[in-house]
Amino acid sequence: MTDLTKEQLAEGKKVLEGPTIYFWVLAVIAGIGILSQNSIDLLSKGLNFGPVSIGFPGSNSIWIFAALYVASLVGFHMRKSWAVPVGRAGLVVSMVVLFPIGTIFGAILWKRINDPIAKRYLGYKTDEMAASEAASAGTPAGMSAKAEAPGEKITITAEEKTEVKPEEPT
Repeated sequence: MTDLTKEQLAEGKKVLEGPTIYFWVLAVIAGIGILSQNSIDLLSKGLNFGPVSIGFPGSNSIWIFAALYVASLVGFHMRKSWAVPVGRAGLVVSMVVLFPIGTIFGAILWKRINDPIAKRYLGYKTDEMAASEAASAGTPAGMSAKAEAPGEKITITAEEKTEVKPEEPT
């Protein structure tokens, strides 16, 4: 993980406040759902249209959702790079399950998780970060740290071009 200044740490925390609060709320709601599974029989109700069933998620999926939200919270708190993809997965799940409200919140918070400041705070490697590290390590600015095959430029001269003109009827 890169060393960050106090200002960068404060900016990273500030950018991730929204997703952190959102995942706390979702984890609490999922926890209440887990605790009240037996007292409220909402999970078994749903609309059935042939092979399609529309309703609340099943009891097993609530455990998975809660674990996903808690894992992203732990990753945010510990500043782990895996918190970025886990947070994205949590946002996608909330977008689908809590449609349309979850979609609105998820779209707003997706920008926060993908913010370069948040990625730097969590130590998530991106192409721009790898290029900047390679530049600071002495690699020329035009070359990346990856090994790339040189590209061949193909040029066609005027002599090689053949123009085909349609024949005129006589």
